Amino acid sequence: MWPASPFLGRRVTAILAAGIILTTAANGFGQENDARFAGWSKVESAPETRTYKEAMRGGGGFDATARGFLEEIALPQLALEANRTTIERVRKRMREYLLADITNEKAADDASKAAMAFMESLVGKDDADPVVRVNAMLLIGELQSVDRKPWPPAAAVLAGAVANAELPKAVRIAACVGLARHVEATKGVAEEQQRMAAVAVPAIMAVLKEPAKEPTPPTVAVENDWMASRCLSMLPLLGPLPPATAAEVVRILNEGNRSINVRVRAAAALAASAGPESKIDKASVIKSIGALAVSALERDVAAADKLLLDRQYGGGTGQPPPGMMAPGMMPPGMMPPGMMPPGMMPPGMAVDPTGQPAAEQLIPRESCRRAAWRLWTLAEAILTDDSKRGLAVLGGEASPAAVDLAQSLRRAAMDLDATPEETTLRQAFADLKPAAPAAPAAGEAQAAEEAPAAAPEKPAPAAATK
Repeated sequence: MWPASPFLGRRVTAILAAGIILTTAANGFGQENDARFAGWSKVESAPETRTYKEAMRGGGGFDATARGFLEEIALPQLALEANRTTIERVRKRMREYLLADITNEKAADDASKAAMAFMESLVGKDDADPVVRVNAMLLIGELQSVDRKPWPPAAAVLAGAVANAELPKAVRIAACVGLARHVEATKGVAEEQQRMAAVAVPAIMAVLKEPAKEPTPPTVAVENDWMASRCLSMLPLLGPLPPATAAEVVRILNEGNRSINVRVRAAAALAASAGPESKIDKASVIKSIGALAVSALERDVAAADKLLLDRQYGGGTGQPPPGMMAPGMMPPGMMPPGMMPPGMMPPGMAVDPTGQPAAEQLIPRESCRRAAWRLWTLAEAILTDDSKRGLAVLGGEASPAAVDLAQSLRRAAMDLDATPEETTLRQAFADLKPAAPAAPAAGEAQAAEEAPAAAPEKPAPAAATK
């Protein structure tokens, strides 16, 4: 039994006597009428909080008094405007201060159920501040059992939110973070992986099947790509891919309007989790991976070429951009960069050892390092460096073509990592792109031109057509 609580003696009696309605449009559970709970710091120091914590630490049950404290005093703090600037800290303190020190396992379970139900109600409020809804979903994903592992009942709620296209993307992303935490907690335990797969895979499939890009602001495409990438990273922790899931991942690998990074992660997910039971065409997938590597480099090169043209022709008009002098129209007393005295180069212009301006890097070093990561990941998806894992050895020995492709991608990745410069990336593109069809020799072309045209096929006799 709980000791007599000031909460019961003052809070509930006063509410009943005054007829105050706890639910308001502003925060869902209204506490503005009680200055003692006007902010989280005041709640932490309140006598009601001390009474609650002492009872929970002492093995007390989660009775009506404890439930009332959480639902009417503590949990509503997440939605209070007074806590908005520190909402992340308030969320973490709720879990650590109110839910983490409960020694009675049943009481801990009941408290988590109350917290999850309350947070679900906040998530479902369309008129609530988005940051409140996001933090409510994050708290659901952070709920723990007494063994400090993710609280199992939360997994189904998180998966449902991940798959719910009616929720704001930010809320679904928060649910995705929590679901990933549950998935990662099953690592190395086959039975737990199977249990989690039954909950998580349907949600993951729902995300992967959503359109890659929508006719909305670019941020939506970024959000979609993030969710798809996070879902793909969960798959290897959920056991071998069933055929339907493997087929969906292969589709994303080949989906041209997906971002390159998502497609690279699709290749990695296939390599890490596909098995003979996944029924994928490994030769076709490896061919797609090679094409993806070339396409990724081609995009970087094309972006650099476009930037160069834009700079040279001022947007394609052939005229210098506004404010720039045309060639041959240098102001008096000004010298072209190549004729400037040593030590007087414009700021930011590099000089090579010969004293001439170094070539400008139109492909940033960061893009080169990203390309290195992509190529290495794709190489490992085909065949790891030790030749023991990868799609190439799925169901049998690796083909020479697959081995060569993996080695070529890995070598290009290492070169880019060692020298993350534009020339290295362009060289990798030149080495990996398919060779152009050979032009026919002059004699063969002339012979083809002089060859008589094939005679038209004669119509069949009338009798034969009847």
